[in-house]
Amino acid sequence: MKPIVYIEYGETWLFDGTTFTPCDSSVAKKYQVGTCIPLSRLHIGSFKFLSSLGETERQIQTEIKMHEEGGLNSAQEYEVATYNHALELESSTIVEAFACSHDALNEYYGNFVKKNKALDWIVPSFITYESYYQRNEVEAQTDLFFYLGDRESYAVLFHHGKYIAHRRTSSVEALAKAINVDTQRCKNILSNYGLSEENYPVEERVFFDQLQLTFSKEVEKIIHTINHKRGLFGIESIDKIYVDFNANTLEGLDRIYAAYGMENIPMQTLFCEKDKSINAHRFAKASYLYLCANDQVQSPLNLSPYERRAAWHKRYSGQLISVSAAALVLGLLHPIYYYSEGAALDKKISVLQSSLQQIEERSKRLSEKLQTIRAEVSKDEAKIKTLHDGIRVYELTLQSLPILMHARDIRQKMMYDAIDILEEYRLSAVSMEQNGTKSMQIHVIADYVQRATIANCMQRWMEAGYKEASTNEISLDKNIYESKIEVLR
Repeated sequence: MKPIVYIEYGETWLFDGTTFTPCDSSVAKKYQVGTCIPLSRLHIGSFKFLSSLGETERQIQTEIKMHEEGGLNSAQEYEVATYNHALELESSTIVEAFACSHDALNEYYGNFVKKNKALDWIVPSFITYESYYQRNEVEAQTDLFFYLGDRESYAVLFHHGKYIAHRRTSSVEALAKAINVDTQRCKNILSNYGLSEENYPVEERVFFDQLQLTFSKEVEKIIHTINHKRGLFGIESIDKIYVDFNANTLEGLDRIYAAYGMENIPMQTLFCEKDKSINAHRFAKASYLYLCANDQVQSPLNLSPYERRAAWHKRYSGQLISVSAAALVLGLLHPIYYYSEGAALDKKISVLQSSLQQIEERSKRLSEKLQTIRAEVSKDEAKIKTLHDGIRVYELTLQSLPILMHARDIRQKMMYDAIDILEEYRLSAVSMEQNGTKSMQIHVIADYVQRATIANCMQRWMEAGYKEASTNEISLDKNIYESKIEVLR
């Protein structure tokens, strides 16, 4: 296991799998170099293919879809890496693609590469928690990692120790703006008081309500992501939640998860078990790169276009120099041979120089011709895309007609069911709103003695064959209960 050079925010360390040692960037010539790219710089797309599709064809189809649906600009060059999820319950594969333009990579790492010639590994930071299982010998279950950083934050879902999903969340900077304080003050508030109201002094409680509201929205998004992956990967429950926030616990976060149905899930603060003084987030990222560099990660992600050149004696130019040096030594040892061959070598050099000049002129012409062809291809691609879009609009219009008729019938049935159920339980509705064919929101009112009727009403929806009926908002005003019920089909 060889050390690596780890780069973060312009600082450089030599990492041996346990310890970070500050070093000069010139050490990169001796060891492999790795860094993590921010989530904000990535274009991400998710596509489903049949498992029988070949690897090469799947890669080609993925890049095509990334340009068509993933927002890639055909005028720019991109580095694309993929993570394949073989579904356990069906014969298909979900391909999650990550792309970053060469312009963005050069903006971030161009100066380093210009000086040191190579940058072996560039990986998305949120995928690096995979190293936590290997480095700390933790049982690989279905776990959620929640990272709260100054400039970016995210939740990452792992199943059997492998990444399956992520969700971007509010950073400390965004939270600071929400409560109208600076970033450091916001970090101190979260570190000292967490999300537990009883921890807040009276003068600080003005911040608690806004922070709780913001985190509630984030948790709701995370749970939506988990539910989306639940059926695909056969997830029964979340075994543990790891909180990655500078070794702080964020006390009270478990109550927010419990309010959304994720109760009694162990919540653990993430720290480096080998040395608790080390930043756990940095250790996870560096460990993943360390394992990648030492061939310990199966199918690692890598967005680096900066390939390391082979040692000089393995390159063609190095071999040529070696041969020339050997010839020179032989010539010095044998003066007669040296002088007799000198004229021939001069002639060969002259011929080679002339050939090189011709090749350079021809390469210049071919380069100009290639640029012209590329410009024509770009124009043709734009025309083809316009035609393709037009054809697609017509196809979608024809395909949508029966769907629209079917959707109208579904919406009418939901409305009739709502009227029947409300009448059955003698409840009144202030308003009923439908969101397509998937959900309906009913604003119900009932007097105090009918409170249990609202719960029975929601149960009746479930008995009628609907997926879910729930309410997140119940209020009591002058012995009148108001509740907003959301029904999912």
